[in-house]
Amino acid sequence: MEVSLSSLAPAEIAADLLVLPVREGRDPGLGLGGVLGQVRFTGRAGQELLLPRRDGDVFRAAAILLVGLGADDDVHAVRRAVGRVAPRLAEFPTVAVAFPHVEAVIEGVRLGGYRFDGYKSEPSRPAVRELIILAGEDPQGVARAGIVADAVTFARDLVNTPAGDLVPMDLAERARETAAACGLGVRVLDADALREGGFGGILGVGAASVNPPCLIEVSYSGDGTGGTVGLAGKGITFDSGGLAIKGLGAMSTMKCDMAGGATMLAAVQAAARLRLPVGVTAVVPAAENMVSGSATRPGDVLTHRNGRTTEVTDTDSEGRLVLADALAYLAESSPDVLIDAATLTYSVMHALGEDITGVIGSDRKLVGELIAAGARAGEPMWELPLWEPYAGRLASAVADAKNEGGSLADATIAALFLRPFTAGLPWAHLDFATTAYLDKATDLGPAGATGAMVRTLIGYLETRS
Repeated sequence: MEVSLSSLAPAEIAADLLVLPVREGRDPGLGLGGVLGQVRFTGRAGQELLLPRRDGDVFRAAAILLVGLGADDDVHAVRRAVGRVAPRLAEFPTVAVAFPHVEAVIEGVRLGGYRFDGYKSEPSRPAVRELIILAGEDPQGVARAGIVADAVTFARDLVNTPAGDLVPMDLAERARETAAACGLGVRVLDADALREGGFGGILGVGAASVNPPCLIEVSYSGDGTGGTVGLAGKGITFDSGGLAIKGLGAMSTMKCDMAGGATMLAAVQAAARLRLPVGVTAVVPAAENMVSGSATRPGDVLTHRNGRTTEVTDTDSEGRLVLADALAYLAESSPDVLIDAATLTYSVMHALGEDITGVIGSDRKLVGELIAAGARAGEPMWELPLWEPYAGRLASAVADAKNEGGSLADATIAALFLRPFTAGLPWAHLDFATTAYLDKATDLGPAGATGAMVRTLIGYLETRS
């Protein structure tokens, strides 16, 4: 998509389509007030009205699309409103948008117009080819918005890819490709290297699959002035539940169980393209949790990277097993903070629903900064407690801990399981089991992968500048 900025007034722009915001109860100008009264268009959020140009109209565009903003015209309302109408914009070769907030407009067009249709025999219409934003000069905003939208799209594409076409080493190859394109360092530990390095959690989860596990490390050095951030993302490319096998309904969307890994790979590439001063290392423990004669059994004991042992009492609580190895590995380099992201628990779904990501951490400052970054990005988060008394539920008679502590407060229990692998570093855990993948469309995209937390993490990394 070619994006340009223009200082022309909406009436003066000659485009195939002019997209004009209408606040609730306000006259949009351009002589359209009378028309709106006739069709009962009030400007409430969600309303749209397409009008072809008629003889005598004061605007030059061939057609005009009026979009209701409701009572608000803040950046989030603009992003959602533009995203909602983005699929319609592909019908017009040249689109001029008269909304405020350049970055929100570009993100809305890109994310709302996103489609994953490469597997269809007849793909949908291409996206908008030329976008003109009537908002003066903001070239830095245009560049940043494009990078952010690219990162979200990258994560969405990975998560939407069928699991049979994205086994662990396929994910590693995609990481290598983006690393090469962005000038990033990359390292992939295969199964032999995992055994040599003591990554028992990753090996145990991946033991049943014909597609061997791996650990993917992608790093961006920054310039040394912004400190260092370690990112760990769950990379279960498919989750059958292991011997605690899931039902078909739960298993059918489990290609999304590597959304944490996709998110972290997207964040590190964006940091490099934005040339942020902060150093970022993203580690993705990638495995398939499958069923076979070599599967890890309930009661087996795994030894993790830092020597800690886990009794596996639930093979469907596998994400914390691979994340434990990843966090322990990242902690060895002593980054300033550790952040992990995972589609981890059903309990966060029940507690927070499909709009809010759960965050739990050992450092209140870090948790607060992430929540603030989510608020700026329009990705709400809510802090859940790292409630120490519940740690006793992880007690094991044969190992340092077991990997589940019952169905109650499982998001907190999972975080308590992970904490010993963080070496006491400031740490935050993002559980986005619902927000990463939705079964219905939203204003910012179709059903499927959402790219949740990518924009939040980019915003957080920018604050470390």
